[in-house]
Amino acid sequence: MPKFNSAIDKHSKNGISTDNIEYAISAVKDGTKREHILENLTADYRSLTHEQGNALLDDLFVAGGGEFKKENRGGYLFGSMFLLVGLSCAFYIFYVLYYGGVLVRPVLVGIAALVGIAGGVRYLVKSIKGQYRDHDEPFKD
Repeated sequence: MPKFNSAIDKHSKNGISTDNIEYAISAVKDGTKREHILENLTADYRSLTHEQGNALLDDLFVAGGGEFKKENRGGYLFGSMFLLVGLSCAFYIFYVLYYGGVLVRPVLVGIAALVGIAGGVRYLVKSIKGQYRDHDEPFKD
């Protein structure tokens, strides 16, 4: 919690109660979405204004390493899945062409290899850059 001390001191002097600050810190650490935290901070029983909540969250996200730090996990998962499918299809094509044999459904396997490798690389690059968001999930309804 030492990295949040400056934000705690700054906002305590501005009149925000320590209970509200502690709630915001725990929500930021848990990876809760900004909209949900702000909605709870501006609720009637917490009595914060929208501007105070935004300022508090801006400082906490800067101290905590970024707003979407925990949302990148899905991008790594989907990127790894796509790469696994793509590389296994590419290995199958290589194996059949190098050692001989019959390539079963070559167009389908070729498309799966290309889409898997391209999709996997795309999701992994987006995750590494921090641009992946949970609404980017390819299988979400």
